[in-house]
Amino acid sequence: LAQPDPAATAEREKVLFDCDIGSDIDDAYALALLLASPELELVGITVGHARTADRAPLALRMLWETGLEHIPVYVGRATPLVTLRDGKPHEQFSEAPYNRQFHWGRGFEELKPQARPAAEYIVETLNASPGEITLLTVGPVTNIGDALDLDPDVLKKAKRVVSMYGSIRSGYDGGDAQREWNVLADAASSRVFDAGVQAGGADVVYVPLDVTDHVRLDGERRLHLHMRDTPLTDAVTALYSLWRNEERNQTTPRLFDAVAVGYILWPDLFGLEHGRVTVDERSMTLFEPGAEPTSTVALEIDDTEFIQRMVARFLEQNLHR
Repeated sequence: LAQPDPAATAEREKVLFDCDIGSDIDDAYALALLLASPELELVGITVGHARTADRAPLALRMLWETGLEHIPVYVGRATPLVTLRDGKPHEQFSEAPYNRQFHWGRGFEELKPQARPAAEYIVETLNASPGEITLLTVGPVTNIGDALDLDPDVLKKAKRVVSMYGSIRSGYDGGDAQREWNVLADAASSRVFDAGVQAGGADVVYVPLDVTDHVRLDGERRLHLHMRDTPLTDAVTALYSLWRNEERNQTTPRLFDAVAVGYILWPDLFGLEHGRVTVDERSMTLFEPGAEPTSTVALEIDDTEFIQRMVARFLEQNLHR
């Protein structure tokens, strides 16, 4: 007799996903991995930072193409674009540029985002199911800061908070620790998020550049996804193509945000330390091992095994309408 699928019989972990899909390509891979993982129940998606109204159709179309249109999408407030040059909004970006990935969602009308603001949804959802939902954040924390303004205790209502956030001992391209985009892009909200963590009582896991920047999807595996030809793999392939052609000097995507999903799925791949994480006035993340309030920090990863597992998820799924 065929054995039951353990993922189908075990209780699924509920996840609320806050992202900035449409800028770098890693959000698309992260969302695809969430959708392809039957042991996870994606209860809702919130999009934030810069042109938020243009981000929502990307998530909505991916849900539609894979037959998962029951998952709601909520939109956060639009913001200026902040660059890593000096951490301040630039006048030419007072309205953030139209990223090429947005073209994939342009004109998509089959689904609409929910009317309620993203921050209100986060607060209401976590308060309605205290201790049951993992809050996964992989973008600038604008929506999280806004949610904390509404309810300073909202982080405590999550089962845990898993955040692709910060740079502890290494930074971009393996250099020294530096200002990480999700911290810097909305420094004011990062300070609110930091205050919420420092208040204690929340189970927070940081998945920083130390374990994300060097995890990359090579051309051979991208070809495998392209050849698989399912609605999900077609979606990530199309978004990759648009991202690649946005006058970038890189062809190999870094999987920052997908690694944060990987922490939820496969914690055995990570080396962890515990201590206090804070954000200073320069938007640097500082780590004090053993100090309180204690958070968990991922500082090591088996990146080869992570890539193998992620690609297997994409190749073995058959999501469709």
